Amino acid sequence: MSSTRLPFALLRLLPLLPLLPTIAGCIVSNAKDGATTLDAGHGGLDGGSTGDDAGLLADVAAPDAGPASGTPVIYVSSDTELWEMNPTTKSVARIGAFDFGSAAKENITDVAVNGDGAVWVNSSTKVYLATLPAGGTGAVALTLKLTLPTTSKFYALGFAPAGVLETGEGLVAGDSLGDLYYIPASSPTPTLQKLGSFGPCKAGDPPQCASGDHWELSGDVVFYSVNGLPKGLASLRACTKPTSSGTTTCDNTNDVLAEIDMTALAAKSPTSVLRKQILGQGSANGRVYGLGAWGDVVYGFTLADTKSASPAALVSIGASGAGTVLQTFPTVTGGWSGAGVSTKATITVIQ
Repeated sequence: MSSTRLPFALLRLLPLLPLLPTIAGCIVSNAKDGATTLDAGHGGLDGGSTGDDAGLLADVAAPDAGPASGTPVIYVSSDTELWEMNPTTKSVARIGAFDFGSAAKENITDVAVNGDGAVWVNSSTKVYLATLPAGGTGAVALTLKLTLPTTSKFYALGFAPAGVLETGEGLVAGDSLGDLYYIPASSPTPTLQKLGSFGPCKAGDPPQCASGDHWELSGDVVFYSVNGLPKGLASLRACTKPTSSGTTTCDNTNDVLAEIDMTALAAKSPTSVLRKQILGQGSANGRVYGLGAWGDVVYGFTLADTKSASPAALVSIGASGAGTVLQTFPTVTGGWSGAGVSTKATITVIQ
């Protein structure tokens, strides 16, 4: 899979890193190809699951097996398994398969980590709390916490910094149309509030986004704070306007890294344009469905591309927006569907 690496059980015991700004989660969408989009490959359609103990976000404490503050760990998911990456060594290791207990299995589409270090995952219609195995590897037990409206399929999940959407951290989801939604934590079956979209192509944008087209969330969002100010980054793709039949064609070959307009996000308006600026001309990688950041580097995790026979990959993206493939994963079936990083990470890509 990858070159020789340190066991992650030991990596969790590394000395704590300085805790400067905080990151508030990572959103990843695995529906970036959406049901109404041409070239829809990896949709993550799920079976139903009722589950018990549908508690609220406010009731959840950090799991015992969660990451230590400042420990360099980025969590990564395929449809069926949780993995972890060390951003210092760039090594990636499998933790274990998702365990739904007696409930029906679903495809997991993203990972998010809150301020307590608790790991959350979602399917297209549900949100779960993950309990990591005490020994570092083994089954990852999932507890159902929220059931999302079935009118949309959700492929992205993350936590916005405290004070942006509510007093504490606000849970955010991205749907198959590439838009973002706020999930109030007041009910196990919440009413979602649309936060906006990423807007039309503009003069000076990268050439893959032509006049009349628009930007969509491709896969992931990373929120963090610098000197107390909330920041956010997203992987976007260029898409055509829907045809009369509702079909949209998207460029799944060159996702861009964009800064999120946090003022627009905080407005909680369905008409907000959430894109603030695009970094460079593109990452030269498509289907970047997971983002994890550490220091001045964003780590993108891509889906496998069956058309070009390209395996899933780990991509390094800097402030220039250009991507460099660090490692490929031909044995990860389907590729990566999401990623999430500790809220104690220091992120300096956009300051």
